[in-house]
Amino acid sequence: MLIIRPADVDDAAAIAKFHVDTWRTTYGGIIPQNYLDNLTVQNRSVGWVRLLERTAGMTTLVSENHDGRIVGFVAAGPIRHRDERYAAEISSLYVLKRYQGAQHGRRLFLAACDRMNKAGYKGLFVWVLANNPARQFYEALGGVQVSEARRSFAGKPLHEIGYGWAETPRYGD
Repeated sequence: MLIIRPADVDDAAAIAKFHVDTWRTTYGGIIPQNYLDNLTVQNRSVGWVRLLERTAGMTTLVSENHDGRIVGFVAAGPIRHRDERYAAEISSLYVLKRYQGAQHGRRLFLAACDRMNKAGYKGLFVWVLANNPARQFYEALGGVQVSEARRSFAGKPLHEIGYGWAETPRYGD
């Protein structure tokens, strides 16, 4: 059974642990290893508490498995950079590797889009590291490559791809 629900401040530590674990498994060989090694659940917990306390346009949802354990999460809200084509952005979407392909990611994505639609945001954007195999996930959901950027992250230049949806997807799409 797959349950998607809004995250609350009590979920911050679980999301932080999940976030650290998925970054280490997803970005090994992409992001500098010393950065990944220095990620801590404690530091991420503080950040997640702050994010979950903010309510202005932000949505964080978690996906739970049959025993109530968080196996995925998504964070979405107003776009963080200036782009007139898109009002909403998915800033984080992660699913534990063993639960990928079991609809957690797709349902989290669509549930976040539903929230963005209800909030009146037109158009959706997401940045994905070019070396991240998850790019195919966004392409399968109809995302179109609309931007590219090179950014320095922990001292390493990284190539990012921006995917956009002119209309924020809906469950029936």
